Amino acid sequence: MAVSSPTAIASTHDPVRLSGVDYLGDLPTLVAVEEGIFQRHGLAIEVDRRASGRQNIQALRTQETDIALMAPAPLVLELLASPNTGADNDLLILASLVYSSRLNHVVTPRNSGILVPEDLAGRRIGLMAGTNAEFLWWLFTALHGIDPDEVRVIDLPVSTLPGALVEGDIDAAILWEPWTSRLESRLSHDDLTFLPGSDIYTENWILVTTRGVLQQRPDTAHRLLSAYQEAIRIIDTDPKGALTMYTEAVGLDTLHALHDPYLPLFGLSLDWTLLASLQQLVQWARDTDKPIADPGPSILSWIDAGPLQQLLPGAASIPIRDTPPEAPSP
Repeated sequence: MAVSSPTAIASTHDPVRLSGVDYLGDLPTLVAVEEGIFQRHGLAIEVDRRASGRQNIQALRTQETDIALMAPAPLVLELLASPNTGADNDLLILASLVYSSRLNHVVTPRNSGILVPEDLAGRRIGLMAGTNAEFLWWLFTALHGIDPDEVRVIDLPVSTLPGALVEGDIDAAILWEPWTSRLESRLSHDDLTFLPGSDIYTENWILVTTRGVLQQRPDTAHRLLSAYQEAIRIIDTDPKGALTMYTEAVGLDTLHALHDPYLPLFGLSLDWTLLASLQQLVQWARDTDKPIADPGPSILSWIDAGPLQQLLPGAASIPIRDTPPEAPSP
């Protein structure tokens, strides 16, 4: 991919540890790494990729990483069970990087006999609990009038779901890229049914850090967001090149590069669509009896809009919380 080469800014900090996921929504991170964008914005950065956003949350909590990417669902579950208190390990959303309804899929082999969503009654569906897949299943059952008690939900790591489907251990699965394409590479595209209704869920992919990182490295968030802004500009300029970079990075063959050949909508934002998504996730948690600590959730306390508003004032269109919650007395 051709990129401009602005003068590098000297890094003034120890390396920033960033945890991503091999996920199409995380394409801006891959582009920023491959094109040296983080370094050009003065960040000495160490990037690792874990299996899920759920694992990235735990890495933030245990200070194994400084900044992480994830879907909102696992973050909401974490913050409902362990609310922010004003402490250094509070989790704070800096920005959303993507807004798309095409990233998640409810799939089944064509020979399963499941032709429409209602055919799932009495069957087994595999998904990774505590993630956006579980939230999508809640929406999916409501949309199609499926009684959740009539479907056996099997909690499996997303990496094992394609194999479980091929081996007949489950009848359907909720997948996201690259796992959807990896499943297609084990089957023929014509042998996989994509059930309608997956697009009821429009997902954000969010950048999360801790209060301590923001306080100890006040310029890191600005540099990081600037780097992502450049990465997204490159994706918009050369989407085909970005897709090629992604398929090569995750090891997809050319015949099964991606089920959906179009990229999701990338862009830095903190707006009402994110707030609405967080509110809907809170409702899901309540309706499904997830652990919720007292007092009830304060969604704005989960977001620090200051860095994004400083960089892109028009992209941060939500209220800014004036003061964080008070830290507990020692």
